[in-house]
Amino acid sequence: MSRLRLHYRLGLDLGTNSLGWCVLVLDGNNQPIRIHSAGSRIFSDGRDPKSGASLANDRRDARAMRRRRDRFLRRRAALLKHLTAAGFFPESESERKALQSLDPFALRARALDEKLGLHKIGRAFFHLNQRRGFKSNRKADNKDGEDGKIAIGIDRLRTAIVETGARTFGEFLHKRRMSAETQSAVPPVRTRLRAENGEVAKGDGYDFYPSRALLEEEFTDIWEAQAAHYPETMTTEVYNRLFEVV
Repeated sequence: MSRLRLHYRLGLDLGTNSLGWCVLVLDGNNQPIRIHSAGSRIFSDGRDPKSGASLANDRRDARAMRRRRDRFLRRRAALLKHLTAAGFFPESESERKALQSLDPFALRARALDEKLGLHKIGRAFFHLNQRRGFKSNRKADNKDGEDGKIAIGIDRLRTAIVETGARTFGEFLHKRRMSAETQSAVPPVRTRLRAENGEVAKGDGYDFYPSRALLEEEFTDIWEAQAAHYPETMTTEVYNRLFEVV
């Protein structure tokens, strides 16, 4: 006994939080003659029911954090490799750990005026790499959002550096920490948001915020000050290589 073979056509309607479907029976000329079955599936639209924000935001932010962390680790590994190859870092792990006990802020300030050992110079450069300052990669910064707050912090920092007589961001932080000897609390060396009130308030912003340009200037200032003591080691080629990595 032969069976009659029916031809079908499936129609789909995909929405933001639903999927509609319909199966049509076709005749010998592939024309629909009747509906075989139909239905729909309703599912979450991928948004937080309270805020309406996409649930993908958290996943995207977490992914961006992982990528930033991976880039930082790769850059740090590359910097250690080049610092060691150029003689700025010891190969021994125990000697490297000993360098961690040195005050990087003091080294960054001292490097502007006095000759430091190569490993101490390397420690200062390594510290510069840890927090490289803000550099926007947007075509147009959001002056009313986070970028606007950072811009205010950068302006405050530039003003504070001039007022304290510091030549670099590192020297400014060193002076800031040294001044804490006469204060009850040690001032922070990391950026912190502060709330403002009053007629002259610029809104919530940062007490200070370093720009990438400030760190680039400091790297070059330290290099030029120390290169006079190590002309054979601190060559233009090594400078370009380390500057690019940092």
